[in-house]
Amino acid sequence: MLSVHAADPEQGLNLALSAAVGYVSLMCWMVVMFPQIYMNYQRKSGEGVSLVMMVAWVCGDIFNITGALMQGLVSSTVLIGSYYLFVDSTLLYQIVYYRLVYQAHRPKDSCENEQSRLTAPAENSNDDGLAHAADRAPERDSQEQSGSQLQTVLSLLLSLSAMAILVVLVVALVAGTGSVEVPAPGDGAKSSPLPLSQVIAQAMGTASAIVYIMSYVPQAVQNYQRKSCEGLSIWLFLLSLLGNTTYALAILVVSLDSHYLAPYVPWLMGALVPCVIQMFILYQFHTYPH
Repeated sequence: MLSVHAADPEQGLNLALSAAVGYVSLMCWMVVMFPQIYMNYQRKSGEGVSLVMMVAWVCGDIFNITGALMQGLVSSTVLIGSYYLFVDSTLLYQIVYYRLVYQAHRPKDSCENEQSRLTAPAENSNDDGLAHAADRAPERDSQEQSGSQLQTVLSLLLSLSAMAILVVLVVALVAGTGSVEVPAPGDGAKSSPLPLSQVIAQAMGTASAIVYIMSYVPQAVQNYQRKSCEGLSIWLFLLSLLGNTTYALAILVVSLDSHYLAPYVPWLMGALVPCVIQMFILYQFHTYPH
């Protein structure tokens, strides 16, 4: 996984350990979404998962794959990134489907049962207040459903807009930094600007790291606002936490030399910073009902 050649037996052992830990991280990320997808299917609901978080993950995957293709990284990196994009997109589609399509065409049995439960006491006791409440129940449910669907659409549009703005800002920042001409190889008198493809590739990588780092914040905020983790699978965050820590460990176990670690700093930040938010969400599972 890591392109460091073993110069002595100790370093060879470190590389073997790094590879083993790296495969553990890979396995965690391969299955991380399945418990949440299964829970959503069982509940026929996607209300528990933050829509903003899922949009961020899908956009982060797209940025990651785009940067990898433009940087000419190994095909395995692109394939793994494409798998992540497929799984994340599946969960995003599931959430949008249950919030918009399924809610609009859901079976009326539950609503009718609820209305019957309210009307039965009203008929037996001739209580006008209960009868009036029963008559207004379908209208209230329809208003709540419309409000939920509108909130879903707005969240989706705002999230996509935020991702687009982030890309524009990062591209402008990286382009501004790269516009400073650097000496051309073999000639100190001449200089050459950073190629546009490299500017965009660096921007995509930077945007992907920022998105991944911040993606868990909307979920933590939503849990706090609802005072509940209902509809969330704890395995989504346990496996994410394990995947991030083992990914960082796979890098650190090879060497702690600053020259070796310097190129990996963005990846280490992208793996370790989200761990803080993931642990906070796991604490929310302990505090709030789920």
